[in-house]
Amino acid sequence: MTRYLRRILWFLPLLVFLSLQVYADHIVGGELLMRPLANAGNFEITLIQFWDKNNLVEPSPDGNGNRDAAADVYIYRKRDNNFMQQVRVRYLSSETIQYQNKACASARSLSTVIGTYKGTAALPEQDYNDPEGYYIVWERCCRNKDVNNIKYPGEMGMVFYLEFPPVSTRNTSPTFSAPNGQYICSNRDFSMSMSASDPDGDELRYALVTPYRGYTTPNMINGNSAPKSDYPLVDWENGISLSNIIPGPRPLAIDKTGKLTVTANRLGLYVFAVEVEEYRNGKKIGVIRRDFQLLVIDCNDDQPEQPVIMLNTAPVTEVSFCPERPVTLQTESSADWSYQWQRNGSNIPGATEAAIAVSDTGVYSVIKSYTQKCSRDTSSLMVNVTLAPPIEATISADKNIICEGEVAKLVANGGSVKNGLALSWSRNNAVLNEKQSKLETKDSGSYSLLISDEATGCTGSDTILVAKESVSVTLPARKGVVEGSKVTLQPKVEPSEPTTYKYLWSPPDGLVSANDERDAVVGPLVDTRYTIVVESENGCKAEASTEVYVIAKMHIPTSFTPNDDGHNDRFEIFNAKDQILEMRIYNRWGQVIYASQGYQDPWNGKYKDNTPVPAGSYPYMIKTAETSLTGTILLLK
Repeated sequence: MTRYLRRILWFLPLLVFLSLQVYADHIVGGELLMRPLANAGNFEITLIQFWDKNNLVEPSPDGNGNRDAAADVYIYRKRDNNFMQQVRVRYLSSETIQYQNKACASARSLSTVIGTYKGTAALPEQDYNDPEGYYIVWERCCRNKDVNNIKYPGEMGMVFYLEFPPVSTRNTSPTFSAPNGQYICSNRDFSMSMSASDPDGDELRYALVTPYRGYTTPNMINGNSAPKSDYPLVDWENGISLSNIIPGPRPLAIDKTGKLTVTANRLGLYVFAVEVEEYRNGKKIGVIRRDFQLLVIDCNDDQPEQPVIMLNTAPVTEVSFCPERPVTLQTESSADWSYQWQRNGSNIPGATEAAIAVSDTGVYSVIKSYTQKCSRDTSSLMVNVTLAPPIEATISADKNIICEGEVAKLVANGGSVKNGLALSWSRNNAVLNEKQSKLETKDSGSYSLLISDEATGCTGSDTILVAKESVSVTLPARKGVVEGSKVTLQPKVEPSEPTTYKYLWSPPDGLVSANDERDAVVGPLVDTRYTIVVESENGCKAEASTEVYVIAKMHIPTSFTPNDDGHNDRFEIFNAKDQILEMRIYNRWGQVIYASQGYQDPWNGKYKDNTPVPAGSYPYMIKTAETSLTGTILLLK
C-alpha cells in the first residue's frame, strides 16, 4: 500500500527524463488482433496499447519520447515454438477513453488513451499449414511500479498473446470491445464489460488468467525472435492468487458473456488478464488475451439521485423508433451534474450531455455524477431501444396498363388501413387530394402510396407504374373492286412496332383471306362495308371500316375506224366511268400521242393539230385504282 500512497495509479503526472524514455510504464494494458485481407495469405495484424496519458511522452523532433513509432511482433509455430517470422507494426492513431465520473477522474488525474498500431504480413499456406496452429507475441518491459497485486512490477515485463489456426482455416480473431473509463469504489458492487465479438460467429469462452511476465527485463526492454518453450507468468503478491486477483468479499470474476464483477475491500492498482478462447464446431481454433489494470479507491458516500430517462418528458423503459426518425432521450439537466451515456454497457464517446439523439438499437443508460466534487456516481434504469415494426404499405391494381377511356383501380393494403395511420397518394411526385385506401385513375404515371404512423413518425411506402396504351387503326373511306376480281385491304395500325396485335375482319361475305389476318383480300359481289377490329397484347382495341364498291368490268375494243362515218369512229371503252385514272397511247417510237386524266373524251385517232395518224397498231396503258393495263389498239382506215 506504500506504493499506492506514494503515487495514486499510473494516471498521476510524471516528469519523464530522457534516460527513462525507453521504459514502458506508460503502457497499462493491451492486446493483439488479426484478420485476413482480400488477397489470400495476407493478414492485417493490430497491436492495441492502453496508455496512461500522464506518463506518455509524445515523440519530439529530437527523438525523445516514450511512445514507440513502431513495434515488432513475432510469429511462432505452436507445436515446437519454432520462430516463423517477424512483423513490424506502425503507430496509426490514438483515442482518449471517456471517464464517466469526470470529477473523480480529474481529481485523481485519470487519463487513459488507446493507441493503435497496424501492419501486414504474408503467411503462405504452404508455410502455415500446421494443424496445431501458430501464435503471435509482443513483449515489452516494464510495468507500472504502482501495481499492487504482483511482485516487483517495475521489473516485470508484459506479453500480449494471440493464437490462430493454419491459414487454410479462414479466421478473424475475436475483437475486444473498447473499455469504459471506470474505477472500482471500495466495498461497492462493480461490473464492467470485457466482452469480445467474433465476425465469424465462433463460440467465445472467457476466463481470468495470470498475466505473462515474459523474458524482457529493465536491461532488455524489447522482445526478440529467439524461440521460447513457454512464457513465464507474473509472481502474485503474498495473499494474492488467480482466485482473488482483486481481493474482497466478492473477488474479481468473469462470466460467460465477458462481464467482470467484483466487490473489492482493498485499495490499490490491480493487473489481470482476460483470455478468450475461440471455438468452431466444438474445436478450439484461437486464443486472444487482454492485459488490463483497474484501480480501487475509497469513494465518497455522497451520491446523486438516480437519473430518470425520459422521452417527450415521460419516463420510459422501452422505446421504439424508426430509422428515418431518431428519438431523443433525456434526463433532468443541471449544472451540478455530469453525464455519461452508455449503450450496451459501453460509454458512448462524446455523449456527455443531459440528452442524446438515438439512431441505433440497444440498451441505453446514463451515468450521473457531481460536476464539482468526487463522489459515487449513479446509473439510471436501463432503457431498451428497438426498431418499431415496419409500416406496411402495398399497392395492388386491377390493371397496370389501361386503354384509352379505361380506369385503373389502385388499392392500399388490400383496402384496409389500420387506425392511427395516415394515408396519402401522389402521382409523379404531386400529392393528390384522395386520402382513402382506394384510388381510381384514368391517367398514366408513377403512383406512390405513403402511410405514416402519427405517433412514432414511422412511414411505409410503395410505388406502382400505371401506363396508358393508345391503339389506332385507319382504312381508306372507299375502295373499288372490279366485278369478278379481288382487292387487298391494308389497315394502318399505330403504334406499328414492336406490338403484336390480333385482327378480326367482318362480315365474312366476300372475304377471301382468313378473318384474323392483318391484310384482308376481298372480292364482294355487291357493295360491302368491311370492318377490322385490332386488339393489342394488353387488350386495348380499335376499329375502322371501309366501303368496298363493285365496279362493272371494262370492255376494251381491239380496233376502231376513225373515218367519220358515224360508226366506231372513236376508241370507246365501255364501263370506264370512275375506273380509269389515267390513259396513254403511244406510237411505234414510244412517243405519247394521246394522254388523259380519266377517260371522258375517248381517242379519235388524231394527234396534235387534229392530224389523223396512219393506220396501224398503237400500244396503250390504262391505269386504274387497282391496277395498270397494257395492250394495243388497231386503227383501221
